[in-house]
Amino acid sequence: MSVLYLDHFGLSTDPFRITPDTGLFFTGGQRGDILEGLIVASMHDEGIVSVVGEIGMGKTMLSRMLLERLRPLPSDTVYLANPVFDRDEILGAIARDLMPEPPQGNRAHMLAALESVLIERYSQGRRVVVVIDEAHSMPATTLEEIRLLSNLETTQNKLLKIVLFGQPELDELLAAPQLRQVKDRISHRFELQPLDAQDASAYLMFRLHKAGWKGGELFDAAALRLLVQASEGRTRKLNMLADKSMLAAYAEGMPQVGIDQVRRAVGDSLPTTRRATLFAANIASGSSAGLWRRFAPAGFGVLIALGVGYLLGSGRGPDRSERTAMTQPVTPLVPEAASRPFDSLAPHSPSPPVLPVKAAPGPVLAVAAAAAPSRSPAIGAVPAATDSLPPGARNASIAEPALVAKLKDSSLAVRMQATDEFIAKPSSKGFTVQLLSQRAPRDAEVLAMANEVQAALDGAAQPAVPVLVHNRLYQRQLSHALYAGHFETRADALEFIQSAPAAIRRYNPVVRSLDAIRKEPVP
Repeated sequence: MSVLYLDHFGLSTDPFRITPDTGLFFTGGQRGDILEGLIVASMHDEGIVSVVGEIGMGKTMLSRMLLERLRPLPSDTVYLANPVFDRDEILGAIARDLMPEPPQGNRAHMLAALESVLIERYSQGRRVVVVIDEAHSMPATTLEEIRLLSNLETTQNKLLKIVLFGQPELDELLAAPQLRQVKDRISHRFELQPLDAQDASAYLMFRLHKAGWKGGELFDAAALRLLVQASEGRTRKLNMLADKSMLAAYAEGMPQVGIDQVRRAVGDSLPTTRRATLFAANIASGSSAGLWRRFAPAGFGVLIALGVGYLLGSGRGPDRSERTAMTQPVTPLVPEAASRPFDSLAPHSPSPPVLPVKAAPGPVLAVAAAAAPSRSPAIGAVPAATDSLPPGARNASIAEPALVAKLKDSSLAVRMQATDEFIAKPSSKGFTVQLLSQRAPRDAEVLAMANEVQAALDGAAQPAVPVLVHNRLYQRQLSHALYAGHFETRADALEFIQSAPAAIRRYNPVVRSLDAIRKEPVP
């Protein structure tokens, strides 16, 4: 989020950061009531609990709050942040959180050891609760394994409580005939609804006060109405638009956020082609003349061009998909499972609302959209005839053949060293696509996956796309991460994902910036 406007509005911290922070949990919009219901269901009821909500409704925040509220109670919790596990891997993931030394062996040994630990916790009067976020991405076979785990019981009580958080696709998944027994185990279902105008206003003031705001209504009534309409009542989108609106107000020296600043924020959130269309329409109608005069002072123009323009555009921090990859280990889908792409994929992401915006976005931003050159190829791309290549391949080449050669070496150690050297270089800018991150050591498995991905790329006429293998630390434990490609822009990376072979899309790939990866802890 932006930090330029903090002094201007007398704030001590970012009011609208989108990273889930339980200190900023908003109990309105029935969020508080749902949390209390989840606590009661987790500690007393049997069966599986589901929480469903659209993208950006606050499911992850709610799951973190549940974990925090369960901590002082006689309970032991397991949190699976992105559970694209097969049926054996999910047993191992739960066992690792409950046992200091997870058992080795086949599935039967793992299940017996897990049941033994659950019985021990039950005898101590403790409740074991497994909280699964992004449950809609789970393969059907893994959900069936969850049902079998929920059957573990004593003569009187269940040994394991399972809470599923997911998008509406979770309901669709559970409605499949082969999962009717799982659906039958759902004892409670909660649904997060969009914030209405009253709750949205309370939410904004709650966030502002948490950040040190001492004044009255910062957003006027018209601005608030447009914020609610444009955000569709989704808290994440509301955060992003409120942040951009405050930045625009700061740039104009305004003490309050009005509808003009919100329009500018909404316009900036539209796709580039839409922004250019809006700008062209205003030029044709002559309505932008007053806006040009408004931004005439040279010093102010420099501020907009160098600072605010960047932050209102692509300079924002990582989106949902990147935060997920930065903070949560991802394991691959089983080949048989049909997977929908991750939230960062354009075809499955909700399009920003096209609002009847009468005023044009800020002129400097509009000029940037209208005058921007066409998308350049990937960094250092080697010119080639691309007529026979998939669309994403045109943005996927990398200029260092030596690096690509090392990344195809038969030795995993050579590949990791080449990847580490590439990522460590400050000159390595742009984006890559993360395929997975899983606990180490699983060298042979990761090498096989890297070879499989490379073979798929070679077969799709994308042999110059590097497959990178990198070690990083997650929760102080060593993990292997697998990446594909090097792209100049996030849009290029998304285009690559959309045209990538099925062998890559099945991993639910997410876009990562190299700068963010470089900041992660390494062994």
